[in-house]
Amino acid sequence: MISFTVCKEVKDKEKVLSIIKDVKRMPEFWKGTRELNVVEVGQGVYEGEVKFAFPSKGKVRIEVLENKVVVNYLKGPVIGKHEIYVEGDKICSSWNVRLSFPFNLREKWTAEHFKSGTVHALERIVNSQ
Repeated sequence: MISFTVCKEVKDKEKVLSIIKDVKRMPEFWKGTRELNVVEVGQGVYEGEVKFAFPSKGKVRIEVLENKVVVNYLKGPVIGKHEIYVEGDKICSSWNVRLSFPFNLREKWTAEHFKSGTVHALERIVNSQ
């Protein structure tokens, strides 16, 4: 299981919220998401396919809420939840996912890779203010 939270300070909470709520822009900031093909199936709810930076894809459901975005990985090499939210003067990213075989064989390395990618994604979001 990969579980961690990373936070970064923000200067403009509303600008950061507008960035994270724009689901179509996720690959611009989250480089592990090479492509995101989703359609809105309800108010603030998207479903579809995610193509990862490594050669694989999965099924995803994304919920856009008031102060956060919840990415539910439903099928594929990553299963679980990723939350991106603004709390006070910080943007945070919380991961709670598991990897399917054979990706789980290198789980420790992958966890560090996800954490590093999360730090970089949050920096890209904050710096795009």
